[in-house]
Amino acid sequence: SSHLARPGASLPPPSAPLALPTRARTMSLLRRAAQAGRMALAARGVTTAVVTASQETMSQKCWRWLDITGFLTKWHSRRAWILDLDPPSRAASVMMTEYERKLLLWLTWMNIFFFPISLWYWYGQFTHLASKPPIPLMPEYQYMNGRKRDFSFHGGRWNDCKECRWLEFECKKMCFDR
Repeated sequence: SSHLARPGASLPPPSAPLALPTRARTMSLLRRAAQAGRMALAARGVTTAVVTASQETMSQKCWRWLDITGFLTKWHSRRAWILDLDPPSRAASVMMTEYERKLLLWLTWMNIFFFPISLWYWYGQFTHLASKPPIPLMPEYQYMNGRKRDFSFHGGRWNDCKECRWLEFECKKMCFDR
């Protein structure tokens, strides 16, 4: 260390004994980082092992067939859920908590479940448009309840029957058949 204190002194050459432990220390750090990466992957429990049909239990087979939409996989695996998203949503998914992710999946399925029920209610209300609602009885005026009145004043020479309105084809046919 005395040679470093002198002005104009240079560093020792790379073959000096001091350089070897530094290089070994650097390689050791690199190896440790690689090992930590491998251990992190192993700790996450990621596997690519495939169970063959003969090794599959009945319970596994039932769960596999229940998961035909992939919902159960996406419910239990954030990675599978992210892989099912489009790229902009994948980028945005890093800001989503696990609660929000599962809430989104739950709301999606509740929407799918209630959609037929909503259609059924809508159809029930829509069919009520065919019936006339209860309304108060209107007083008898000249322009009210026209089907019970004489229509000979309307239609001129095209009027075939005084009981029919002009352009009521079914009524004209009935009057013509009479």
